[in-house]
Amino acid sequence: MEEEEEFDLKHFETFLGESSSEGGHWDKIKKRTATLFQVLIDGDLKELVFVLKHYPQYTELVCEHFRYLYNYSEQSADIFAASKLLYMSEAYHQKQFVRNLLRKLEKIETYELSQVKTFLLFLVEHQECLHPIIISYYKAEIVAYLKCGNYHLLQQKIIEKELLKLHVKSDFDFGAKDRDASLDIPYMV
Repeated sequence: MEEEEEFDLKHFETFLGESSSEGGHWDKIKKRTATLFQVLIDGDLKELVFVLKHYPQYTELVCEHFRYLYNYSEQSADIFAASKLLYMSEAYHQKQFVRNLLRKLEKIETYELSQVKTFLLFLVEHQECLHPIIISYYKAEIVAYLKCGNYHLLQQKIIEKELLKLHVKSDFDFGAKDRDASLDIPYMV
């Protein structure tokens, strides 16, 4: 498991305003708070998880905020921070939130087969501390990667043997049939 990161909470507190349960999403938080969360979401998510650990009352608002963001930076999410965010926000798992979070994770489609194998070994080793949705997502991504590639049968069998060691405990439906399905933007897929 990754070591717990510590940041200076004072750097964030000046941006955290009062939140309200009234009104639409954007009316519930002050502009500076929304801006802070936008910046934290655009990052690797480590600071976001740190802030939510100390201010859990913002978790639902962050999930709503995350759900509607499409202009992410190129920075990938840290897999452990993304996992922690999924655990912290389990009561607020709208599909669009989860899909947008998964889109921030490191992409494997440009990997060489040896990199996929190394990453798979990493997933197997750390699966107990990664959220089941992330394990399920990457398992499906690796299966798709193998199907798209023209790899020797023995190479595929080695990867498939390791894939069996990933225990998927998630029944999360990644399908786009929820009310947020129309929010998927093609260039993000």
